[in-house]
Amino acid sequence: MNSNWTYFEAQRWASSFLREAGMDPATPQFILEMIHDWKLTDLVLHNRDQMPADEVLRFRRAVERIAKAEPPQYVVGKAPFYGRVFVVNKDVLIPESETEELVEWVLDSVPADQPLKVLDLGTGSGVIGITLALERPNWQVTLSDISTGALRVALANQRLHGTNLPQVESDLFANLRGQQFDLIVTNPPYIGLNELPEMDQAVINYEPPLALFAAENGLGFYRRLFGELEEYLTPTGQLFGETGWRQEEAIKDLFKEVGVAGKLTTKHDIADRMRMIRVQRDRPGE
Repeated sequence: MNSNWTYFEAQRWASSFLREAGMDPATPQFILEMIHDWKLTDLVLHNRDQMPADEVLRFRRAVERIAKAEPPQYVVGKAPFYGRVFVVNKDVLIPESETEELVEWVLDSVPADQPLKVLDLGTGSGVIGITLALERPNWQVTLSDISTGALRVALANQRLHGTNLPQVESDLFANLRGQQFDLIVTNPPYIGLNELPEMDQAVINYEPPLALFAAENGLGFYRRLFGELEEYLTPTGQLFGETGWRQEEAIKDLFKEVGVAGKLTTKHDIADRMRMIRVQRDRPGE
C-alpha cells in the first residue's frame, strides 16, 4: 500500500478503483471536501501536498466501502444541504436536492417578516427545520420524529449549527397535542413497497426503512396527516410536503377523499417531476 501519496495521486487511484467497481469516479473529491471541510479551490491548492500516512489508511478504507455500494455520505458521516454541511448516519435519510427545492419553495412562498410557529414533521437529521430556523431567525421551529436515533442526529446538527430548537419524539401528532402551527413542513415516508424493484440497491441496503416506506402505495402517512391536519394547523396555516413523483393524481384524490377544508397545490421539481405539495387552509370569508 502506498503511504506516500499526494492528494492528487490519492484521488487518481480512488477514481480508477471506483470506476472499475462501477461507482462514481468523482466521489473521492466529495470525500476529501467533507473530511477537511474544503471547497473545490482548497482541494486544488492541496493537490501536490503529501497526504499523511494515517489519512491514506482512512481514505483507502472509505473508498473500499464506497466501492461496495455504501453511500459516501454515510461513510464520511456528512452531507451537504442548502449551502451547509450536516451530520448523517444510517438512522436518517441522506438529504436530496428535491428537499432543497421544498425548502426553497417554503422560503419563497411564506412571508419572512412574520414570527411564525413552524413544525418540521419527521425531521430526520433536522436539515429542513434547522435550515428554516437559520434562514428565518424570527420563526419558532419545532423538530419532531418518531425515531430516537434520528432525533440524536438532529441534536448533533443543532449543536453544529448553533440552534436551540425544541425536539419532540412523536408518532405524527401524538405528543404535540393542543399545539397549532402556522406552517408544517414534512419529508415523510412516501414510497410504496411495490416500488422496491425499481429502487437503488444502496438505498434499500443502507437508508432507514421507517423513513422511506408507507402503506397504501406510499400514501399511508399522508392519509393520517390529512386526517388530523385541521386540528394542528392554524386557520390561515399552510402545509408543505415532499411526495413521490408518480403520486400527483393519487394525492389529489386522497386529499378530496379525506375531506380537508383547504386547497392542495402540486409542484414539479427541476426535472419536471411532481415532487411537492402545498396545502392552504380555507380562510374565513374567502
